[in-house]
Amino acid sequence: MPSHKQTTVEPVTTERSLGSSSTADLQSAYPTSPIHAGELTNDIITELGDSELLSETVNDGGHTFGEFNRDYADAPTIADDVTTGAGGLPSTPWTPGLASPGEGSMNASDMPEGPTPSDPGTEFGSGVGSANEPSTTSAQHASHTIGSLMSGKAPGTN
Repeated sequence: MPSHKQTTVEPVTTERSLGSSSTADLQSAYPTSPIHAGELTNDIITELGDSELLSETVNDGGHTFGEFNRDYADAPTIADDVTTGAGGLPSTPWTPGLASPGEGSMNASDMPEGPTPSDPGTEFGSGVGSANEPSTTSAQHASHTIGSLMSGKAPGTN
């Protein structure tokens, strides 16, 4: 559990000085702000984040996606569920198509099957990386709540 809380809607009160704003001036300039009116508090924001922003189903009212579920319920097992090959498909389940459609063509369907990298899975960095399957880790990621996130770690991982 993180020990540091990010300031959201309850900032430290400040007075005008070089490099600092005045809380009183901001409240005077924006008197109807829900922050200054006390309608938004850290507790309210945390509850909003956990109940609505991190909820399973999101509905944007048909603006872009309509209703969709972010719980990763249909997460793939990469090695089994990703189709590879020619015609613009990935070269491996973990890499994009590594071939060119050829001279005179910009059509991905003209791409031949790409070369396979010699040693996939040994990318630079730390952690388990591509060794994790979305079908295995999706439940951990779907369990995120405000305050449970730690830099560099997903909930439920070591």
